[in-house]
Amino acid sequence: MTQLNCATCGAALPDRFKTARMISCEYCGTTNAVMTDGLRALGSAGDMDDTPSLFQLDQLVDVAGRLLLPVGHARFDYGRGWWDEYWCLEGDAGLWLSVDEGDIVVETPLPVTVWPVDEPKRLGQMIAIPREGPVYTVTEVEAASCTAVRGAFPEVLDLGEPHRYVDLTGPNGWAATYEEWDSGAAWFTGQWVDPWKVRAQ
Repeated sequence: MTQLNCATCGAALPDRFKTARMISCEYCGTTNAVMTDGLRALGSAGDMDDTPSLFQLDQLVDVAGRLLLPVGHARFDYGRGWWDEYWCLEGDAGLWLSVDEGDIVVETPLPVTVWPVDEPKRLGQMIAIPREGPVYTVTEVEAASCTAVRGAFPEVLDLGEPHRYVDLTGPNGWAATYEEWDSGAAWFTGQWVDPWKVRAQ
């Protein structure tokens, strides 16, 4: 396979970029993306203040019995604070792990074919997820923007682009998230994780 290099400084990018859509260069901080016309530099990866965390890029972590490998780290600002999102590999599959003030949730994308019929708009709204599935309750409706990225991601994250997000709580520790931005929307479902069941390997 052809070696891919950062579009700004020329440094070699990790092999996993060949299956990712976006990766930040560890040498110059430029965010690179695979576009239809080839590799393109998108600009700065943003400033990520380091904080103590069990989740480190390229280091396995046991999350309630599941071995996950974080390969991408994004930070989102919602005005009153921020939270971290990690794109993790579990074998050949990928999933999102969110950490917000010690709360941890693991979610995967919900296929469009089973998206709920109703769009979540207000606190307390009840929605079946997936369509005709268990009922979830809207617990948070906010806006946020991505402020920094490190590592590799399956999609291009635009720094500074605002998007609306809605958090929903389901039965038995299940969770769902709806996200909406200028060019699209997505649903994710998963489960809350007891922080005491997370261990670095």
